Amino acid sequence: MSGPYPHPGELGDPVYENITHDPRQSFYWHTHGFPSPLAKWNFHPEYELHLIRHSTGHYMVGDYAGRFGPGNLVLVGPNLPHSWFSDLRHGSDIIERRDVVLQFRGEWLESLMRLCPELRRVEPLIQDSSRGVLFTGAATQDAASRLEAMGQQDDVARVSSLIELLGRLSRIEYRLLTSPNYHLRHAGVRSEQVDAILQHVHRHFNRHISMTAVARWQGMTPSTFSRFFKQATGDTFIAFVRRLRIDHACRLLLDPRYAVADVCFMAGYSNLSNFNRHFRRLTGMTPREYRQSSAAEHDAAAAVDEPARRVG
Repeated sequence: MSGPYPHPGELGDPVYENITHDPRQSFYWHTHGFPSPLAKWNFHPEYELHLIRHSTGHYMVGDYAGRFGPGNLVLVGPNLPHSWFSDLRHGSDIIERRDVVLQFRGEWLESLMRLCPELRRVEPLIQDSSRGVLFTGAATQDAASRLEAMGQQDDVARVSSLIELLGRLSRIEYRLLTSPNYHLRHAGVRSEQVDAILQHVHRHFNRHISMTAVARWQGMTPSTFSRFFKQATGDTFIAFVRRLRIDHACRLLLDPRYAVADVCFMAGYSNLSNFNRHFRRLTGMTPREYRQSSAAEHDAAAAVDEPARRVG
């Protein structure tokens, strides 16, 4: 995309992004390029630490619009719309691994703060992220390098690195991006309607849930609701529910008490072959392979810890 760039108000309603969480991990670290299905005007309930590695362009956070370059590091709070658009000379250009993105849930951080009161020092930063935080201090480059390095670390090292990174970020100079009352303008009727639908889906995804019934509940025809849901979430209703079910199945598979067939029905499927096919499509492995992989990771971690326990 090249300029002129749209003002945030001209972008229309942001798309709700459904972030699938691996139950074996506390947070989600990943990279992506541009253009990408992930690079869109969107919002989600997770906190997001976003680093631009390559390219220049224009970015929007809430009602803020500005330019970015390599090293742009921003912390976005829950449900705050955001997007980064890179300058492209040609329509066919692709910028590989442009972004490093780290997403985590507020409940996870809150529980961590209760266990470790020392982490309360990052609370002002977390609160300020509701308006979007652009890091400007001299130590920003070091923080960005540490965020990138997490991609080469194992799961245990990543947890300790994130805790250290949050501590460092809380000491770096930063500025707030959105206007103070932006969140009031964002809480419109449309957002309330989308929130009600998503809450309903999250409560009932593992039972029989009919798009036609949800559409009728919202006073829409199925075709109108289908377009509405696609615009609001960036996904079809069926694909959205499917992702929730597979995410839930991943958590259940970590419990050896449940057979794969049990997990199938507990996740909302009535057909084992459909469950296996959808699970493989979204995770790259069968439910049985996923369970075996998780058990192997657990055994490997235990083997690493064993010498330390013996020494103690």
